[in-house]
Amino acid sequence: MLQASSRLTAAPQASTAALCPARHSSTRRPFSSCPAPPQQQRHAAAAAPAPAHRRQLLGAPLLLPFAAGRGRAVVMAAAAGSHDLLIVGPGVLGSFMGTLWKQQHPDATVTAQTNTESNHERLRKMGLQPITRDAAPAGKQYPYVLFAAPPSGSDDYPAAVAAATRQWDGSGSFVFTSSMSVCATEDGSEVSEACPLVAKGKAPGTDKLLGAEAATLEAGGNVLRLVGLYHASRGPHTFFIKQGEVARWGGYTVNMLHYEDAARIAMAVLAGDGSEGGKGWRGQVFVGTDGHPLTFQEMVDACFASGLFSGSVKFTGAPDTTPGGKGKVVNNTATRAKLGGWSPKYTSFRQFFMDGGKDYYNSSGLF
Repeated sequence: MLQASSRLTAAPQASTAALCPARHSSTRRPFSSCPAPPQQQRHAAAAAPAPAHRRQLLGAPLLLPFAAGRGRAVVMAAAAGSHDLLIVGPGVLGSFMGTLWKQQHPDATVTAQTNTESNHERLRKMGLQPITRDAAPAGKQYPYVLFAAPPSGSDDYPAAVAAATRQWDGSGSFVFTSSMSVCATEDGSEVSEACPLVAKGKAPGTDKLLGAEAATLEAGGNVLRLVGLYHASRGPHTFFIKQGEVARWGGYTVNMLHYEDAARIAMAVLAGDGSEGGKGWRGQVFVGTDGHPLTFQEMVDACFASGLFSGSVKFTGAPDTTPGGKGKVVNNTATRAKLGGWSPKYTSFRQFFMDGGKDYYNSSGLF
């Protein structure tokens, strides 16, 4: 029987108040399907070549003569044989992606940058080279950089992301893991890569994420917006089961993606899968989801039907009293096509648990 953890964790997000009010001050990134206040705002698609300040959604690679604020040329492809990677925030997602990168590039050095040394032993066992932020060599740059740290790890999140872009040498790729909580839609309708964004000033959490996205895109990096992340013993399902009674509407629609698949799609963007000539992606927004949305009630029903969990969950909220409305249905068909036909290993939340709920996190002995 799986142990239900009380930690509600996902990609970096805005506020958790709507999903789990008791976790509003969590030190982790909240669940990505927490609702956000609506406001129309657009990302405009741009064809290459284009000025550095223009953002591009899933079009041709954006050629940047100079990285904004750096005064140096951006090379579209990394030098031959250079696949060294820096992971800022090597947590559940980032550390697993580091192991995948090492499998793909055995000669590469994968540096795992943390705020503290608390997880350094585990990171070493995973084949990564941990280093604290304070001990990082000044001026050292890497051809590939993944920023997967939560907003809680920095007093000024956009500034932290901007600083990380300066650790990128401009060759391979830079990827920032963001959240679909920046999408304002909460009426149950479908959204994709070009969704309307939450208005600035509506919520501190989304302000941080949108500021970090802007810093990424300005530097020529790529944004990967993720939905609710989970593995067997971590995610919104474990929170609900541990609570037993939840003041939310059971019909609220959420979107999910296994942590392993979040790492895989981040790696696909970082590696430039599907880009013209393998040159890599620049200044684009991608979306990660398994494509099988479900309601809160369907989520816990799937857990209990698998036989891996015991107990019961009662949702006590009603549609007209639940903050955030009805949720959203996230479609990432364009992202999948652009990445050369990417698809998740775990096709859906429900299927993962019906198949036994086995994954890297509960079989490696490292988590």
